[in-house]
Amino acid sequence: MKFLNKLIISLFVLLQVQTLSAEEKLIYGADLKRIATEYLAKNDVFNTILVSDKRAYFACADEIYITPQSDNDWNTIKASCGKPASWTVSLRTHENVKPNSRRLEATSPNSIEIVFTKKNIPKGKVIQSDDLIVKLANSRSSHGAYLTITDIVGLKAKRNMARDTVIKAHHILANNAVNKTDTILIVSGTAGISIVTYGRALSNGKIGDMVLVKNLSSNKEFKAIVIAEKKVTPITNIN
Repeated sequence: MKFLNKLIISLFVLLQVQTLSAEEKLIYGADLKRIATEYLAKNDVFNTILVSDKRAYFACADEIYITPQSDNDWNTIKASCGKPASWTVSLRTHENVKPNSRRLEATSPNSIEIVFTKKNIPKGKVIQSDDLIVKLANSRSSHGAYLTITDIVGLKAKRNMARDTVIKAHHILANNAVNKTDTILIVSGTAGISIVTYGRALSNGKIGDMVLVKNLSSNKEFKAIVIAEKKVTPITNIN
C-alpha cells in the first residue's frame, strides 16, 4: 500500500513539472540574442549581443522587451520579461567593426560616400557638423541617405540615433527659424534707415526661405525672406 501511494505521488509531481515546463519554457541566451538583434536592427544598430547561446534564464510566458541601459548608449541593453517586468537582465553588446571594410568599399564600383552619425545624438538635438562624418558605404545602404554634411547641419534629431547610423529623412526634423503663428519682427528699409514692425508668420521657414507673413498693424499679407530667428525682411515694400 505504501509503495502504491509513493508511486501515485511521484506520478503527480512528474505531471506538475511537465505542465509547468509546457507553460513556462526557460529562456536561453540564444533567445535573448535573437530578440535583441531584431530590436537593435529596427533602430539601425547592428551590435553583436555578448551572451552565451546556452545560458539559461528564468521562464517567461510574456513578451521580452529590449531597452538601452542608458539613453543613446547601446553598449549595454536590458531584456525584461513583460510589463511590468517580472525579471530583467543586462546584456553587453559589441560594436561590429570591419577593419578591411573601408578598403574594400574604396575599390568597389558600388560604393558611395554618405553621411553617418559620428557620435550618439539624442532626440531633439540641433545637429552640428562635429556630430557627423562622411564615410563610404555600399550603394544599397545609401538609398535615402544624405550625401553632404551641410544638408543636415541645423536640423533637429527626430529620434535617438546611435553612433554610425546612416542618417535618412525619417531621422530628422527641420529646425525652422520661423514657425507658423509665430509673432515675428518685420525689418524693412535701407542700411541707413530701417523700419521695424510686428507681424505674424503664416507659414514655416528656415533662414533664407520665403514665407508668407501678416503685418499686425495694417493686416496686410505679403511674402518675406527669413533673415534670422523670428525675423524677416519683405520682398517688396510693406507700405
